[in-house]
Amino acid sequence: MPWFSYHGGHSGEFCRHAKGRLEEVVERAWEAGFTHYGLSEHCPRIRSEDVFEDEIDLGVEGLERLFVEYQAEAARLRVLYADRLEILVGFETERLPPDDWAKVMARLRAHANPDFIIGSVHHVNARCIDYSKQRTEAVAVEMGGRIPLEQAYFDDLAELVSELRPEIVGHFDLIRKFDGDGAGFGEEVWPRVERALEAIHAANAVLDVNPSAHRRGLSPVYPLPRILKRAREMGIGVTLGDDSHGAHDVGVGLDACIREIKVAGYQEVACFRRIGGETQRVEVPVGQMQPKP
Repeated sequence: MPWFSYHGGHSGEFCRHAKGRLEEVVERAWEAGFTHYGLSEHCPRIRSEDVFEDEIDLGVEGLERLFVEYQAEAARLRVLYADRLEILVGFETERLPPDDWAKVMARLRAHANPDFIIGSVHHVNARCIDYSKQRTEAVAVEMGGRIPLEQAYFDDLAELVSELRPEIVGHFDLIRKFDGDGAGFGEEVWPRVERALEAIHAANAVLDVNPSAHRRGLSPVYPLPRILKRAREMGIGVTLGDDSHGAHDVGVGLDACIREIKVAGYQEVACFRRIGGETQRVEVPVGQMQPKP
């Protein structure tokens, strides 16, 4: 039976806010019964002002070097584990630098030639909204309140999807990461949510159903039930992403994701495979999905 995840595979080797080695992540994926596993390390940020505090010693050049090393190690592991686990190698986008992110991401995609990309937004107005509750609240104050921040986030996501046409859209409603179980979006924001979903549909991308905030007790899985149900009504597909940041995260929380997928009314989940040298999407009945014994 198929069991897969595509958004994840972050490791302490190549990402300062992750832990351990990439090979430990892959080994754990095999032990956990995955048949397909996607690696999608964060792409490098290319301006010094965008470097996180724990990356200052690396700087821009160090981040770029790490990304090249990630690609080489991922390629090595793909071959090493080929008889046990199908590994797909991609990366996760940034909407940085703010003025010409689309050109930067397009160049990186052309150069890296990934199996897939995760289209994600982590910054609004060049400010990170994924780091802490306090920082997200500060960005909201700068933008005139929570509603303008949420509207801008979904506008940015819609634009990113339209420009890059990623295979998978990561943590669709990341903007509510720190909002707890009562998270939701008001009627002032919902049209922007719909617009982002329409962009995903037009790009023939799928939603990453992702437990990363849920497993840390911060908020429900991404996306919220109302959004997931609307995506299903619009004919938007879904896939799984554990958003692992070390071997300890591999597969953790995907049971909650499967539950939400079923509640939303989905009958199938998208599985990505490398067939004939190309990445192809295959729909798998949700009832067939379970870890390999």
